[in-house]
Amino acid sequence: MVDPLTEPAPSFPAEAAGRLLSDLYGVEGDLTRLYGERDLNFRVDSPDGKAYLLKIYNPADSAAVVDMRSQALAHIGRVDPGLPICRVIPARDGSLAASAPAPDGRHSQVQLLTFLEGRHPSRHELTEEVLFEWGRCTARLGRALRGYFHPAAAYPIQWDLRRAEALGERLPLVEDRSRPLVGEVVERFVKGVAPVLPRLRAQVVHNDMNRENVLVDEGNRIVGITDFGDMTHTALVCDLAVAIADVVDGRPDSLQMAGPMVAGYASLTPLDPEEAAVLGDLVAARLATSIVVGAWRQARGVGRPGAPEGAVSFLHILAREGWAEAAHRFEQAARSPSAAGRLPYRPRSRPDLAAARPKVLGPLGLFYDEPLHLVRGQGAHVYDSEGRRYLDAYNNVPVVGHCHPDVVAAIEAQGRLLVTNTRYLHEASVELAEELLATAPEGLDRVLLVNSGSEANDLAWRIAAFSTGRRGALVTRHAYHGVTQATTDLSPEEWPPGYRPDHVRLVAPPPADASSALASIGDLEASGHPPAALFVDPALTSDGILGPGPYWLQSVALAVREAGGLVVADEVQAGYGRTGEGMWSISSSGVEPDLMTLGKPMGNGFPVAAVLGPSRLVDPFIEETGYFSTFGGNTVACAAALAVLRVLRAEHLVEHAAEVGAQLRRRLEEVASGHQAVGAVRSWGLLCGLELVDPHGAHPRQWAAAVANRMRRLGVLVGTTGPEGNVLKIRPPLVLEAADADQVADRLDLALRSP
Repeated sequence: MVDPLTEPAPSFPAEAAGRLLSDLYGVEGDLTRLYGERDLNFRVDSPDGKAYLLKIYNPADSAAVVDMRSQALAHIGRVDPGLPICRVIPARDGSLAASAPAPDGRHSQVQLLTFLEGRHPSRHELTEEVLFEWGRCTARLGRALRGYFHPAAAYPIQWDLRRAEALGERLPLVEDRSRPLVGEVVERFVKGVAPVLPRLRAQVVHNDMNRENVLVDEGNRIVGITDFGDMTHTALVCDLAVAIADVVDGRPDSLQMAGPMVAGYASLTPLDPEEAAVLGDLVAARLATSIVVGAWRQARGVGRPGAPEGAVSFLHILAREGWAEAAHRFEQAARSPSAAGRLPYRPRSRPDLAAARPKVLGPLGLFYDEPLHLVRGQGAHVYDSEGRRYLDAYNNVPVVGHCHPDVVAAIEAQGRLLVTNTRYLHEASVELAEELLATAPEGLDRVLLVNSGSEANDLAWRIAAFSTGRRGALVTRHAYHGVTQATTDLSPEEWPPGYRPDHVRLVAPPPADASSALASIGDLEASGHPPAALFVDPALTSDGILGPGPYWLQSVALAVREAGGLVVADEVQAGYGRTGEGMWSISSSGVEPDLMTLGKPMGNGFPVAAVLGPSRLVDPFIEETGYFSTFGGNTVACAAALAVLRVLRAEHLVEHAAEVGAQLRRRLEEVASGHQAVGAVRSWGLLCGLELVDPHGAHPRQWAAAVANRMRRLGVLVGTTGPEGNVLKIRPPLVLEAADADQVADRLDLALRSP
């Protein structure tokens, strides 16, 4: 294979290039030679006013390598069409590239692309704000390439930082003042970085987001990303390291200005701790690569002569700072996406927040005896202000994982375009409703979009009362359905002592039979409040995670319907595939609900919720009441919800919940068998409850809280639920991995053994 660094650029006179353009693409125009270190580039201005880029690749680039770049551009265009990249224009025969002989006898791949207007910024223009966006754009491009692969992506290229170890062979070519530093960088790489890289996230990356490959407008906003010539499959964090090394080099504040780039990147793609730990050394490795390749080129008389001064100066800055301290600076920037001042709040210490919070927010409760100060999340993990990582086995809101990049990207992309309500035509709300209904139980053909699960249940109650002309409600004994006035009345879990709404009656959950429901229905009718609806969480989460209870639900639903009431399935906690048996927990019972409510997980943290119902109930309600929600179903919320549905499908998370949920149950049962304190293990997919009995005679609520606090100190977050507060609630994001399930069980075992 020809070394891409040694092969001279193609030799095509402008006239010959013009003939290629005409013969292959049927395009005529004026050609203007553009800079290209390895390739031959021409701007083409056609008579119709269009501009193109004619690219004649270095002969060292095979047809497979060029095809890799072409397919990558197409992939990016599909995944994130808002990214400002070139588009490949097919030749007359439909091919994405063609081979052409040069006058010197060598062959090159030829391609025509759309032309990107803009300019290359100078160093002094790159403010913290610009650098933050540069880092963020690098992350966005990396996210768009996620999932893309091509057989040619592994072709050898010295600019892949994984190959930095080979720099030592050419070290004698480096000038004396830089040689010791480059040698230190290579030594640190061999000892501390090379062993770590194989276990880091890896994918195809652009690998060259430098000032010469990025175009900006007059306001220094990025309007073009060019030159995919160094694209390769490598560790994802290398893409950020390359961008930092090549963008802030050559300035006295290089290390300081690297912070905003890291923060911008981390604001969209948070770095794993291991990635953050090696970032500083990877930046140094890129600088060393630039220096060594420059010296080698000078020795061979090819390319640009001499070592790049910007890289030399940045490397000396890192050395003066101290390798360990510089690495720590990069780690700190990765932990704090607010480093560039982009977040509208100022960082504050945990004690300061703990003191300030009750003064302005009142006595709102916090989780755990020692409250957590969380600053970011990723997947099934969250991180506190001191950088400690916790496995989140409690929060069902981020159903596809904290800060899933696809959901974040959808929110950002739509937020940049339009935020408005459903009084206007828009694709997002219609498509979201179509996709939800495609998964819904039989008979549901309308979607009303709102902002929260509480609002969804409140609206469902209004529809039920309107449709039946009744005001009576049935809920399970410790149910929770929301925080509005109407839904608080439907939430006995939240009732203060002595509070009993006249129009609400309780139904005993499984293992009780339908007799409790029949008695409550009779009591409602006798009190002048015949039942309008039964509200039920099919997993009976707040009652202690008692589901599935198909026969109980069938018999209770039948009793309610015979009494003229509706059945409302509250899927806020157990929906979106959590049970592993399908999208909605109600489906496992065979009961077709009259109304179904969705909430927390729908937007993965963005406020969006919905009521699904039949047109026979929904349409008259809208027509009679004029119902409308200004913010419900706004375009950004719908974009987030659509992204969640697509991630659920693409990552097969329903099936994943079944598989990992089964493993988690097995491990929890193993732990339970060794502890008398565990009375029962109940689970349904990734919704698990452990009933605890205090072996020391204390109140079970206090014992369960103590175990939950111990697990928090051991790095795993769980909650408690149930009428007695003695059921540990394990309800993680659906991206929980098998190793995470083992960690939950292992930490529980330790927590139960603690004195």
